[in-house]
Amino acid sequence: MPRQLFTAEDIRRLARERSETLVLGQGDIITPEATDVAYALGVKVIRGAESGLGSGKEAPIMIPSLPPLKVIRGGGVALESFGEGLAAPGTNVRLKDVVTADDKSPMAAGYMTLDKGEFPWTLTYDEVDVVLEGELVITRGRDQVRGLAGDVIFIPKGSSITFGTPSHARFVYVAFPVNWSELK
Repeated sequence: MPRQLFTAEDIRRLARERSETLVLGQGDIITPEATDVAYALGVKVIRGAESGLGSGKEAPIMIPSLPPLKVIRGGGVALESFGEGLAAPGTNVRLKDVVTADDKSPMAAGYMTLDKGEFPWTLTYDEVDVVLEGELVITRGRDQVRGLAGDVIFIPKGSSITFGTPSHARFVYVAFPVNWSELK
């Protein structure tokens, strides 16, 4: 049987088709990017012939090389001014991405602060906000939610919202996909 080459696009196609496993033949090749994409999308990659598949032995799962673990010490993060000209006058908006594509993550994460006021934004990505301190008010049309320290707020892709606070809010955001700031 001829050798096959599997690329990241092959893995994305399998995921779209809801295939959970890719069984590789003895001589088949999978690119490193395809291995990473398989891991990110939950497609298990196993090598059949080399592991004795068909002989009653279970094939080992190929584990992709994982990026290193990362911890971000919140107290040491320097936030940068964000959204100049969008916020209401007197509103200070600061932000810093701390988990990015450089971390080989499918998601982004960062810190954001607001000081008294509002900031309009349209999300072209999904976002989860975890309020660390203060009060975060998210308004979408007639819907409004208020989050206090420890609360989690989900904002679905396509939402035109206003981030707001009556005093101060500090929160962590997690966005999917990782390139949230590049999406239009």
